[in-house]
Parts: sequence; C-alpha cells; structure tokens
Amino acid sequence: MRSKTILSISLLSIAALSSACSRHRAAAAPTPSNAVSADRAAIDAAERENAKLRADADNSASDRENTTRTLASDRSAITTPVYFEFDRSEITDEGIRLLDQKVDALQRNASVHIRIEGNADDSGSDEYNMALSQKRAAIVTRYMTDRGIDASRIKIVSFGEERPACTTSREEDCRAKNRRDEFVILSGM
Repeated sequence: MRSKTILSISLLSIAALSSACSRHRAAAAPTPSNAVSADRAAIDAAERENAKLRADADNSASDRENTTRTLASDRSAITTPVYFEFDRSEITDEGIRLLDQKVDALQRNASVHIRIEGNADDSGSDEYNMALSQKRAAIVTRYMTDRGIDASRIKIVSFGEERPACTTSREEDCRAKNRRDEFVILSGM
C-alpha cells in the first residue's frame, strides 16, 4: 500500500511540474522571415513619421514666408504717401484707394500705431501752409477712424512746407510731390 501511495504522489508531482513548466515556456525564436517583416514594418513606420515631420516643417516654413510677405505688404500699404491737389484738402480717388489699403492693413495689425505727417508745397504763406497741411492730416485721420481705426492709434503733425519731398525744380510735377500726407509706423510692426 505504501508503494501505491508513493507512486500516486510521484505521478501527481510529475503532472504538476509538467503543467507548471508548460505555462512558463520560453518564446520561440523568431524565424528569419518574421524578423525581416518586423524590421521592414519598423522602417516603414519611421519613414512615415519622418515624412510627416518634413511636411510639418515645410508647412511651418511656408506659413512664416506668407506671414513675412503679408507684413511687408502691410508695411508698404501703411507707409505709402497720399497726395493732394493744389490748395485742396479733399481726398482724391487715388487717395481713397490708398487709404482703404491702409485701413485694411491696420485692421490686420491691431497693435500698429502711426503718425500722419501733413505737408504742403511752398505756395502761400508759412501760416497758411501749416494750416492746410494740418487740415489734410485731420481729413485723413477722420477717414480712417470712420472706417473703424481707433483714433488713439493715430497721431498727426503738420509740417507745412518745411519738409519738401522734391526740391529740384519749381515745375508743377515737382511741387505736386510736396502736397502730401506721409505715414510713419510708430510701433507694433
């Protein structure tokens, strides 16, 4: 009887050991074809990620270029002078076109502050030219504020005939260049 008990315990021990070993079986070594396909999948995933990173970098560079171009265009629109007729402060059709571009640029760049510098040619007295150039700058300011530009963003100054743009002759085409409002960006760009 005793030998039957020992035999039964031995068989149970062997069964328990074999079942425990089967749960902790070592993974089979990958076959060469499995290793190649796993390597290929990893390489493909890395290439897709690199392509995505390159595309993102290209988009960022393109966005920066577009922003730079837009800022340069806005700067040019804002600083382009507006000209007036002889002894007049009314805005011409060309002046309205230029002022509309300035308003658009200022609306896109809400932190920009400008100074409008009124100028006149040397016809008339110094006092008259100072008043006329002040009136020109004020008319342009009102045009811009009527279109939504905050007046606190605009300063005006009158130079009269003190800062001529053209001094080479007394001909009308030269004098016409002196009847203008100039626009200076003070901050924000």
